[in-house]
Amino acid sequence: MADPLYVLLVSGTPEKGDDGFARCAWLRVGDLVKQFFRDRNKAGAPVTSDTVLRFIHLDCHAEVVGIYEHDFAVAKGKVPALRGEINRRELTRNWAALNASFETAHGPLDVQHDPKTFVPWKEIADKKKKAEDDAAKDPTNKQNLHQAVSIVDAYHCARKAPRGSILELSIFGHAFADGPVLNNTNAVEGSSRRSPDDTDGRADIDFQQDMGEDGAANKNALSDFRNAFADTGSFRVWGCNIQDVVKTMPPPNPHDPTDVVVRRCLIMSTVRQVVEAAFTYPMRRKTAIGNLERASKVPAGSTKIELDMDGEFAEEVRLQSDSGAGHGLTPFTKDRLFEIRYDEVFPNHKYQEFFRGERRNGKPAKSITRTLSEIVKFVAMETTPTYFFKAAQALQTVAPGPTVQTVAVFSPPPGASAELDSSGQQFVSNGRMDQVKFFTKFFGVETTEPGTVREGHYAIWDRQGNAVRAVLDRAANGLP
Repeated sequence: MADPLYVLLVSGTPEKGDDGFARCAWLRVGDLVKQFFRDRNKAGAPVTSDTVLRFIHLDCHAEVVGIYEHDFAVAKGKVPALRGEINRRELTRNWAALNASFETAHGPLDVQHDPKTFVPWKEIADKKKKAEDDAAKDPTNKQNLHQAVSIVDAYHCARKAPRGSILELSIFGHAFADGPVLNNTNAVEGSSRRSPDDTDGRADIDFQQDMGEDGAANKNALSDFRNAFADTGSFRVWGCNIQDVVKTMPPPNPHDPTDVVVRRCLIMSTVRQVVEAAFTYPMRRKTAIGNLERASKVPAGSTKIELDMDGEFAEEVRLQSDSGAGHGLTPFTKDRLFEIRYDEVFPNHKYQEFFRGERRNGKPAKSITRTLSEIVKFVAMETTPTYFFKAAQALQTVAPGPTVQTVAVFSPPPGASAELDSSGQQFVSNGRMDQVKFFTKFFGVETTEPGTVREGHYAIWDRQGNAVRAVLDRAANGLP
């Protein structure tokens, strides 16, 4: 029998306090078991008829680590089903607690392959107990309460796992350009170091060689993380990517007029707005531009397209009050949204380069005309700083010959939102499929996964690095 293989699942904490993301994790177990069992006899299949596959679940809401062992020789392609409701008892009954008492039911494991060795279950339990003890001593000290599980725990788990043993690392929860949101914590402004109290993914920190952590043990952290994945391994982020982070003056505080501190604010993904104006709406209309974009051939980069930014910013203002569509958006007025995009300079965005502060009659131009090359270049430049792209770029290895990506990364493309299907699993919503098609047409990003039992239409950053190279080329050169 081959060495043990693992699937790592992380479920974030929903703001409503339910267990919806934990449900997503179990649904993923069922989908993978069905898929692996169906393909068990194919050449090169990682899972065969006698495999015991171990699923490890880092549950942020319950602050526990669970493990489920699936013996394909006995259980075949089925796992216990979930009923319709989201029920904590139902969600936990299939997971055995991973702690000092855990013993595999499928023969002994050596120390290297025993999950108790490389999964940080004790660190998580200790953090949970300390936060509860601190809160009991001082009820006002709730800073770390319900934040025992960090994305760093998932990174450490993979880094310490046997090399080539991770088939998948999936993170279910909310997300945005900065990365997955597990507990909605804050990073230290301007720091390249991981804060101990920050449990969420960070684009500017996580994919350095030391993954933002000091000390000799982290010297080769990124390499260790990358090498943990099997040849067919994947890293998947299932949440949204519909918000930009801008450091600017927030709206006036009616309760404190002296509050004039510049801070991180969230606005609608500008890529989403530009793609809507330049690609989605023309594609749906019988216009010359629409006909060009519907054609299989990529239009010439010199093709001029008019963008209705007034309509896009008006829609953003509307979505600010829509809890389902605009969660977390800072409530800026439309005039401020023009000002932010057209006039302000941000180190993490290329707004000024694209919008150029364009004016008509002394006011920001409600519509602007740009070439398709300029539009594609802007989208590419805005894609490169995101967590999802940096993950795909970092999970590459340079072998003799061309650079190849050893880990496939699945993520929503910039501007795409994730919703729940009828069973409760996350997927890129049908309303954002034009956003996905843009990335397919201009960057070669695939959005359909061969052989999957449930299509999510996430952007697939391929193992060969073709999509990464295409984005970098378009960011530098635009379209011909």
